[in-house]
Amino acid sequence: MGVQVPDLRRRGRVDATPTRRFRRRLGALLAAAVTAFSLAAPGALAGPTPPPSHDSSSTTVIWPGLDPASKKTTPAQLDEAYKEAGRRLAADPRGRALIRAWRDWAKGLRLPSNISVQWFDFSWMESDPQLPVWLRNNVDDFYRILTEAVSRYPGFKDPEGYRVTTQSVAVDTEANLYDSLGVPKNGLLFQVATGNEKWAGHSEENGLEWTTRAVNTSLRTLAEKTIGRKQMGFNSFKKETNRILARAPRGLAGQRTPCAGRCDIQTKAFSRNLAIADYTKAGTASSRIAQTVVPRVMQEGEAELSRQENGVKEKAKKAEEMATQDLGQCHSSGGLRRPGEDFGGNGVRMAVWAAPPADDCSRTALSPLAEALSSQNLGGVDFSTLGIRYMSDNPGSGGVRYSLSGRPAAPGSSQDADSGLDALTNSTADLRTWLALDPSKFWVNLNPTEPNRIVDPQLGRTNAGKALLEADLRMKQTEGKLIDPKTPLGARYWKAMGGPTDTICYSSRLWIVPGDVEVRQDGSSLYIVKATLQVKAKAQHPGGGYGCDSDPASDARGERLEQTMLVPKVEEAVNTAPEYAPIRRAFLARVVAQWIRDRHQSGHHTSFDGLIDSGDLGSAVLTDGWQPRQVFDSYVRALRDKDFTYHQTMRVGDTRVIRTITYGGVDFSKLSSARLSAAQMNQRLPRLSQTVKASGTHPAKASDGSIWLGESAGSGNSGLWSRVSGTVGAFVTGRTGILVLIVAALGLVTFGIRGSGRKRRA
Repeated sequence: MGVQVPDLRRRGRVDATPTRRFRRRLGALLAAAVTAFSLAAPGALAGPTPPPSHDSSSTTVIWPGLDPASKKTTPAQLDEAYKEAGRRLAADPRGRALIRAWRDWAKGLRLPSNISVQWFDFSWMESDPQLPVWLRNNVDDFYRILTEAVSRYPGFKDPEGYRVTTQSVAVDTEANLYDSLGVPKNGLLFQVATGNEKWAGHSEENGLEWTTRAVNTSLRTLAEKTIGRKQMGFNSFKKETNRILARAPRGLAGQRTPCAGRCDIQTKAFSRNLAIADYTKAGTASSRIAQTVVPRVMQEGEAELSRQENGVKEKAKKAEEMATQDLGQCHSSGGLRRPGEDFGGNGVRMAVWAAPPADDCSRTALSPLAEALSSQNLGGVDFSTLGIRYMSDNPGSGGVRYSLSGRPAAPGSSQDADSGLDALTNSTADLRTWLALDPSKFWVNLNPTEPNRIVDPQLGRTNAGKALLEADLRMKQTEGKLIDPKTPLGARYWKAMGGPTDTICYSSRLWIVPGDVEVRQDGSSLYIVKATLQVKAKAQHPGGGYGCDSDPASDARGERLEQTMLVPKVEEAVNTAPEYAPIRRAFLARVVAQWIRDRHQSGHHTSFDGLIDSGDLGSAVLTDGWQPRQVFDSYVRALRDKDFTYHQTMRVGDTRVIRTITYGGVDFSKLSSARLSAAQMNQRLPRLSQTVKASGTHPAKASDGSIWLGESAGSGNSGLWSRVSGTVGAFVTGRTGILVLIVAALGLVTFGIRGSGRKRRA
């Protein structure tokens, strides 16, 4: 009989719904939000400077030791002690995490009497020789499986169990936390926050209980994927779990120090700890002090964070007032505007057509997408993962409706509102590109011998072309890191490259093509259920002095090793890693564009008929000065400097192995999709159609945990789509104009809008 593994079901954090209030100028609000979120970056908040990292095995106790019941302590002294303790708590990145957990759980019906936050570092696993090879070589997979684990287990004595929230700690948003814990900034830090509930033990015990089960289950999942679970017995998984949890604990923040004689023993592996007060047995003087002090210090700490946030809001308010003055008066009449006509007092120019809604000054409700862009937490969505996953096109009757979906943002993470705008503008600009240009142009090529065939000239002017070309370069960098002989995988790869001949030379072509695509077409609606990218590899020598002499047997062996050892890792990165988000977003738009093309070719009238194969890129053209040659030059420079390829001789037994070059490209010219039935779609993503429908009124969470944000791009009142003869309109230049159109003019077509006010990010 096999071991029963606890059922893990995702339980995401739910943030409070942003209050919808009347705004005189929605565009001005979003302009202010851009300023506000740029000011809210981690470490930029006003307040005390976080203390330096503490020595190993230290515990910082916030409370100075004053007895609130002592007659020697004056009310003024006590009040100042509470405030100072709150400031110290909010100044420490560990304390801020504790405050956020307390703040979130304070919204519920019951607040745990003690909360603790634990951090686990897994950066050491890849180089630990005591761990099995199948685990050392797949640490990233293990970490991904762990971060997708659920935050709650069933089966505890109390029906409520205990509350847990977990998150992967992002380096870019929590660098101070990495520093305070003394952890390498490689993104392998994991956070678990737990509370103590009736019958469910101490909060520290609960955190370790959850993590132990999650690590064990993640090991089982990984083993099944890599070597087959049957090769590992129960004791083996238990042994590796214990080995990991003996070294992974890094820091702990709690309202009280761990309980003496019990929790302190279980948590002794945590070395960078913080607590508000000392824990002692119930009934003692110290216990009484902690019972009085902890709630007050938490309140003061939360108040300190709130003051910092209010400072940001005040700056945003001033920015809103200034933006309102710049935007001019509201427009009270709708209708089409001619190209070149100003929109508002700031001189924003219409590149094609736009139709401000008749009631843009009186609108009181935001669409889910606009609500996410203008809310303080950006709707709880990680905008780096956002892409178009649904579209409905009914020319003349309902216009275009679409939904973008993304993964939930890590709890407590900070995002720039510009990232949300970029996700939308790039998605829609990419869609216009895929519609306006012929599919035969959808390729990029990085080959050092072909400097004049980098990308089609028209595609090279767009964000889509940029996304493809930069992903091609990143892919080569990814493989270059994998074959580094200093890594376990790289060492195995080079060893396997050895052969019977004196010298082996291997060059290859590595390129990206569409992978598995599953869609559901329901009348005039498209649902993208799955859209992955595939990485291909083939032994090939470019010539021109970059290749090397080889033989068919060596090429065949090198190709097999690359396809089995490297390509799966590269493909996983392309489909999941944050740095490949632009090409994934562009690919989703490509899938939507192909659906529109297919409907058009089959005789259906679409809202995009006039744009298809027109060559009219409009404002999808980049205006930040980016040129494809920049990427090509970086690639050639990397080859010359051996940044991520190897033109070196390595002795493997009696064989010299020479790795010379990897080149390739991206090819989106051909795309085929598997059409799913309603039952098949419901099996893969239950109730997706209901989720999409709900996303038109509020951010909706799908069964896989993704968040969907709906928007309407057609105005039934203005009849914009039919009045521009089916051609996509509203391509705007100017950043402020983008803000106005996205948030205020919800009846406008947003496809293809492109800002020129700042240099765009990669």
